[in-house]
Amino acid sequence: MMNALALNPKTMLMAGLLAIATVTLPSLVQATPTTTPVAQASSSQIPALDALTPLNPNPNKLALPETVNIDLKQPLTLEQAIEVALRNNLDLQISELQLQQARAQLRQVQAQLYPTLAFQASIGQNTSPGGQPAYLPLNFQQQLSLQQQQQQQAQQQLLTQQLAASRILNTQVQQLQQRFQGPQLTAFSDQQNLELQQQLQQLQNSASQAATPSNFRPITLSPLNQLNYRNFFTNLFGATPGATANAALVMNYTLFAGGGRSAAIAAARNQVRLSELEVQRQRQQLILEVTNDYYLAQQAKVQVQIAEAAVANAQVTLRDATAFEQAGIGTLLDVLTAEVNLANAQQNLSQARHLEITTRRQLAQRLNVNQTVDVAIADRVEPAEEWSLSLEDSILLAYQNRVELEQRLLQRTIALNNRQVVLAATRPQLSLFASGNLLDKVTDDLAPRFGYGVGLQMQLALFDGGNARASAARQEALAATAEEQYANQKNIIRLEVETAYTNLRANEKNIATARTAVTQATEGLRLARLRFQAGVGTQQEVTNAETNLTQAQGNLLAAILNYNRSLAALKRAVGYPEQTRLGTRQ
Repeated sequence: MMNALALNPKTMLMAGLLAIATVTLPSLVQATPTTTPVAQASSSQIPALDALTPLNPNPNKLALPETVNIDLKQPLTLEQAIEVALRNNLDLQISELQLQQARAQLRQVQAQLYPTLAFQASIGQNTSPGGQPAYLPLNFQQQLSLQQQQQQQAQQQLLTQQLAASRILNTQVQQLQQRFQGPQLTAFSDQQNLELQQQLQQLQNSASQAATPSNFRPITLSPLNQLNYRNFFTNLFGATPGATANAALVMNYTLFAGGGRSAAIAAARNQVRLSELEVQRQRQQLILEVTNDYYLAQQAKVQVQIAEAAVANAQVTLRDATAFEQAGIGTLLDVLTAEVNLANAQQNLSQARHLEITTRRQLAQRLNVNQTVDVAIADRVEPAEEWSLSLEDSILLAYQNRVELEQRLLQRTIALNNRQVVLAATRPQLSLFASGNLLDKVTDDLAPRFGYGVGLQMQLALFDGGNARASAARQEALAATAEEQYANQKNIIRLEVETAYTNLRANEKNIATARTAVTQATEGLRLARLRFQAGVGTQQEVTNAETNLTQAQGNLLAAILNYNRSLAALKRAVGYPEQTRLGTRQ
């Protein structure tokens, strides 16, 4: 009997729950081998972690299965169940995706440390309703370059007209001089001199008017863009005057942002750390939930075995009562009582089997395994390892390791960073800009023109209606809220540690008490059956002894599993200081 409860040197845990009943009732175990308590899975039946690949869910998360045929019943240990959950659980995967979003946001904010460089290019032309070329919409620098090019072209045309008018003037003067020269004209009268001067003056005036146009207005850019597929390609490829090509390279860099840029980067970096801690918190919480689900399924499995043993005991009692009634030394009431007890035991067995199926499906849902897999429990019910720390040390350890406390501090820091970001909008903003522009009129013979611009720009918001101050006050309130949450979280953590620690010590005592009760109930059932078979006891004594044994076995099962649950809750309360299960997933 004590050998059945001895320590296992591999797992440092206690041996089987119902072994006492099997030792004290060898005839029952031999007659009903299906009632063997808490079967221990052999090492060959427990798969390695690499062999758990069939448990992975469908990679297409948006697909629904056409049929659900469970073709694999996979026994899992607690360690394997935790490993599968850390790999497949959807809530944890969502937290990891949120961490990736936070890291991408940090890279996006850090891009403000670098200048921006943009390249622009355009080619095209249109004609306005008045026949004036209407160019594609350009920026101010492009419009200025285009107007300068047009003025240079107009000045060149004017110089050509002046040279042509000067040649005409010289020719006409020479002709006029030849007209008044000759041997017949040796002298001029005053009247003739006056006429000659008037003719020369009129000739000079006409030449000057021809060389200088009366109205010259440079071509201006039209704001309209009346392009269509016909005149665009006609003007572009048909060498119609006015088609232009433009290319520009623009650089901008913020030299000073009032402290908003550095504050935004710090806030994004703290948000990444906050997301990392959230992933760690989710992993710790998932370990606790998987452990509780596993123990619940384990308890349901053993309850089935207890119920099966109770049915077997009731069947033995009914057999003895029937034999005594047929031999004339028993009564019909004893037989009826035994039949009622057997029916009740069978009903309890049916309910226990239903609960076992439900708890296994709950565990499978937590693990997010394949739809064709039904998980089974491989571990036997045994008390877990002991907790060696005192209550005070456990509380201090929880304050050091719980990620929730660091999360509250990060939330406060992020709120203060965001306060600096919104206040930076009220401070001067200084930026550097530079641009280069290349402009060419593709239908003329002139070379392309190049222009550039460089300078500093300062911007200061004089009045925003109090928007920045209100946003800063909101962030201050968020920081104060995080401080209060930090204080409240400390109280919650301490309560969790104290509750788990108290339950752990109470259930540790309950295990010893329940073990003694199982031993006594097993011996009481054996004596009651011997007395009944010897004719000195009653059927009611046997029934009561069976009930006491079933209850004692259930109490021992509850005490062991409650101890294990309390230990798991205590580990979660102190933040899993060993960090053995919190490594990065591959």
